[in-house]
Amino acid sequence: MTNSVKTFTLFVRPDDISQQIAHTLRQLNAKSTLPLKECSNGDLVIAIGGDGTFIDAVTRTNFSKDKVYTGIHTGTLGFLQDLSANDIYSLIQYIHYEPCLPVRKVYVALVKVFLADGTVLSYFSLNEVLVAGEAYSKISFAEYINEELLQKISGNGIIVATSAGDTAYSLNANGAIDFSSNFQLVCTLEVPIRNAAYERFITNPIICSHINIVLEPANNICVIIDGIRQNINSKDIRRVEVSMTDNSNYINKLELISYSKVSIIRNKILGY
Repeated sequence: MTNSVKTFTLFVRPDDISQQIAHTLRQLNAKSTLPLKECSNGDLVIAIGGDGTFIDAVTRTNFSKDKVYTGIHTGTLGFLQDLSANDIYSLIQYIHYEPCLPVRKVYVALVKVFLADGTVLSYFSLNEVLVAGEAYSKISFAEYINEELLQKISGNGIIVATSAGDTAYSLNANGAIDFSSNFQLVCTLEVPIRNAAYERFITNPIICSHINIVLEPANNICVIIDGIRQNINSKDIRRVEVSMTDNSNYINKLELISYSKVSIIRNKILGY
């Protein structure tokens, strides 16, 4: 990708370490031959903190394809944050002096929430979508895979994770890790409940590229996208559609370090 970066925006977690890294980065930028201008709508978006900071930066800049995103890790695991404090100098050197930037397209899911009055609300998701009952209460819904009914469920809800988000909340709920594609979703049930001995349904994680979650009307349904609860009246929600079938939905992520999902999981989770 041609380096056309002239401005930058920082999203910084409010802890001392993250704030100090932001201060150092600003100093290094100011000392460069052609310093970038810091503004609220920069060409380069730098998140300093944990994965939550990176997701917040992407969300608040509307998943822009016109920007380049990167993250400096100061959290605990940091699956989305590639750089460390030791990489700040390399980052400044690349941005200021390299004619081309190494970027990787990170594909995001399209989320549509269908309401009772026919209104359709659209969102993007970098990590995961949770359709669930309030405070772990029970809801009832049906799963449709590629428009075909798979099964009907009663339980706490369902997690639909992207290829970037399957190592986060989804994995903690015993979801699968998908190494095969950028255009697949991992769908994991949250505490399914059998109301009778004869009821049967699949509790294993399901991998697909398109899922429809058709809900029985209730007053305890919530839709949480990338950790943010959406302000939607529970009684109005009828269906949630999550798809990862369109390669036009993505962000450009700066890759100063060669990306390997296998090595990230091995290092972050297994510790070697």
